[in-house]
Formats: sequence, C-alpha cells, structure tokens
Amino acid sequence: MKILLVENDQKLCGKLKRLLTKKRYEPFFVNKGENGLDEAQSGVYDAVIIDTELPDCSGLDVLKQIRKSKLSVPVLLLSPRCGVSDKVRGLESGADDFMEKPFADDELLARLRAITRRKGEFIIDNLLHFSELSLDLGTYELTDGQDFVRLSNKEFEIMKYFFLHGHNVVSKEDLLTRLWGFENAMAENNLEVYISYLRRKLIKLGSTIQIFCVKNVGYRLIDPEMEHACS
Repeated sequence: MKILLVENDQKLCGKLKRLLTKKRYEPFFVNKGENGLDEAQSGVYDAVIIDTELPDCSGLDVLKQIRKSKLSVPVLLLSPRCGVSDKVRGLESGADDFMEKPFADDELLARLRAITRRKGEFIIDNLLHFSELSLDLGTYELTDGQDFVRLSNKEFEIMKYFFLHGHNVVSKEDLLTRLWGFENAMAENNLEVYISYLRRKLIKLGSTIQIFCVKNVGYRLIDPEMEHACS
C-alpha cells in the first residue's frame, strides 16, 4: 500500500518512514505543498498524510486542491493544533480524519487503516475477499481457507488491486502506473511476468479462480463456477 506523506519535519519523516515500512507500507515523502499536490494528483497512492503547516503553503490548501481535482484518495491531516475549530476546518476541507501532533504510533496506524477501508471494499479482520479466496493485508498470504501461498510485494499489490475491483476489468495502464509509476515496454513485460507468477500460485493453491486477459484492455478475476451459474 503506497502512502504519500507531505511533511516538513525531517525528524518526523524519518520516524514515520521506519514505522510505515515496518508495517509493510510503501511511504514516499515530500516537504512542500506544491510537490505534495503533484504527487497526490498522480493517482498512485492509497492514502495521503498532510501536515497542516508546510513551508510554502497551508496543508489545508493542498487538501482543497486535491478535492478540487476530484480525487477521492483518503487523507489524514496532522496538526500541532487540534481544537474543535481546527478539526471542523480540516474535515470541511475534505479530510477523512484529523490528528494532533505529537501522536502515538499505534493510533496513527489505526487511523490510517480506518481511512483506507474504502466504500466497496470487503474487509474483515484485515482480509480482502473474492469468492472462496482471502488476501491477508498484513502477512501477504493468499488462502482458500485450507492452504495458502505467500505473495511478493508486487504480486500482493496486483492481487489486492484485483480483489478491490471484484469482477471488473483492471486496465494495464492503471496497474503499470500504480506499481511502477510509469508505462513503458519494460514495465509492461514485468507486469506480464508477475501475472504469470500469480497464475502459477493460484494453480498451486488449487483454486478455480483465474486471471483473465481482456485483449487490449487489461485483466480481471473470474470465478468459473459463478460465470457458469450466471450464463
């Protein structure tokens, strides 16, 4: 899960980098609002953490621009002030949550998990579900309830994206941007390699779920039994 942190405090950035990396997030840091807005608008992040006090502008202004761009990415605001009026301004500007600095590590992680439980996701006990399969967001294990296979970071990100989109098609462009931040022939070849790895792991698991290629578009997960029942 990719997390963008827009924060000017270098000491805090270092602390958060260690904390988030330990919990298997992929943090990326910028210290100015303008850079944070550019990064957020790339659409590759699962959540954004913004300090309200940045050297070049207010974090609230960055947040407002994110929402003005029609981005629905979850946003957690950090502020040294956390009065009622501060919270109201933050939430009305489009924040999903608001935290006072300094904060406890466990509370920040809990709030981050909470804001990334987006509408439409089927998450129970840190698991995503598709048909008989479950994907553990903490251990990166894919299981059918009896056996499991462990996924690499890239395999996990791809499978998670499939799970979140259910039976819908996921475009190659979205996957390439999300995983590598750009689209080129080498990245596309790498994607195809990871898709083949995932197909082998589904076979190893004995699952009937398949990764179906939609020509010139992308991929989607299919459950042959459900597809047959609906035909």
